[in-house]
Amino acid sequence: MALNKPVRRIAIVGTGVIGASWAAEFLAHGFDVVATDPAPNAEQNLRKYIDAAWPALTAKGLEKNASRERLTFSPDLKETVSRADLVQENGPERPDFKIKLFAEIDAATPTDSIIASSSSGITMSVTQSACAHPERCVIGHPFNPPHMIPLVEVVGGAKTSPEKSAARSSFTHPLAKSRSIFAKKSSGTLPIGFRPPSIARL
Repeated sequence: MALNKPVRRIAIVGTGVIGASWAAEFLAHGFDVVATDPAPNAEQNLRKYIDAAWPALTAKGLEKNASRERLTFSPDLKETVSRADLVQENGPERPDFKIKLFAEIDAATPTDSIIASSSSGITMSVTQSACAHPERCVIGHPFNPPHMIPLVEVVGGAKTSPEKSAARSSFTHPLAKSRSIFAKKSSGTLPIGFRPPSIARL
């Protein structure tokens, strides 16, 4: 399975502080973003957060095609992830919840798309355990807030598939300045700096 297809459409699952910050950052880099969250007033709160963050993102420098108008919101999880090239999950830090949520995302997402979790305390080996396609699942943990701090940690789990060799693999996060190398079964995370790439290079 090729996991290096161009990333143009990103799904945000969970739009609390971390998810909203990710959404703002992705929009500032010219991606199409579709978000979902079952919480009351989730869409209103998300758009309010992005509006508040936009001046700082503008001062930092917007990429070509950056626009808040590229954000859409859906209350339906399956619809949200069904055409995503990358899913960035930001749900509650409970193992049982993560396992169930990742299985649902995995079932509805194209099999050549990457599913990343912002989790800082639950390993990917646990989170991917009920997925039919666990090989494309990784931790993509940001430093808070993602739209202001240019650092993301990426690590795989026991079932994350190595693309380059038997021991390690390279996965591209759309905001990473270089591919990250991670060890299978790692319980920690590997920090990497990033800079905004052009969409054409993804």
